[in-house]
Amino acid sequence: QVMVASRNYAYFANEATFEIKKCDLHCLEEGPSTTAVMTREEGLHYYKTMQTIRCMELKSDQLYKQKIIRGFCHLYDGQEACCVGLEVAIKPTDHVITAYRAHGFTYARGVPVREILAELTGREGGCVKGKGGSMHMYTKNFYGGNGIVGAQVPLGAGIALACKYFGKNEVCLTLYGDGAANQGQIFETYNLAALWKLPCIFICENNRYGMGTLVERAAASTDYYKRGDFIPGLRVDGMDVLCVREVTKFAVEHCRAGKGPI
Repeated sequence: QVMVASRNYAYFANEATFEIKKCDLHCLEEGPSTTAVMTREEGLHYYKTMQTIRCMELKSDQLYKQKIIRGFCHLYDGQEACCVGLEVAIKPTDHVITAYRAHGFTYARGVPVREILAELTGREGGCVKGKGGSMHMYTKNFYGGNGIVGAQVPLGAGIALACKYFGKNEVCLTLYGDGAANQGQIFETYNLAALWKLPCIFICENNRYGMGTLVERAAASTDYYKRGDFIPGLRVDGMDVLCVREVTKFAVEHCRAGKGPI
């Protein structure tokens, strides 16, 4: 005799609470909570988005090696928790600008995989009609995908200035890599952003290598979250989507409260 039990979602909890790592803080008395609540729907959404980005990037890697994707191709596999954690903590009306490793953010901001792959392969059906390729992808409130190392950081501050000028309660996520963290234009941008209290969140995605050079060989200090000096900072585990989400929520509240950049 065989008994078959029918199971449905009623047997499972709708949400769960997770312990997350405590952040290192700079110029802050308190940081984000060390617990995070995630619903079933959120968990499925995060997993599906990260898995889709991973599959898309692995296929892009294959197409690049087959010379179907030509020119440059900067992949985002291994960093999926960063863009997903950031995206789910902001509003669609908020703004994002990043460097050339942009495929994951392009998808998270709403561009279909088909359009991203079409763009990578130089087709008219791409998100910028095949003219941008791997490095230059755009969509509403997403400003690329920028090829010059670190040059997107002052642009991000300009977007944040526009948000403040027009009285919009919006923020701009301005991303760069550890390889760009030593650029002089970044420190100039920090100065103006702090001076004008711009709603700008500066984010260094530290994957430990800039153009193949290990961070310790390129930077006298690798504590990038302290680089703003007079700007508050946090160091977070970028491999944990919940850590990234909670820190981003904390940073967004900081900016929306008129406290300036972080």
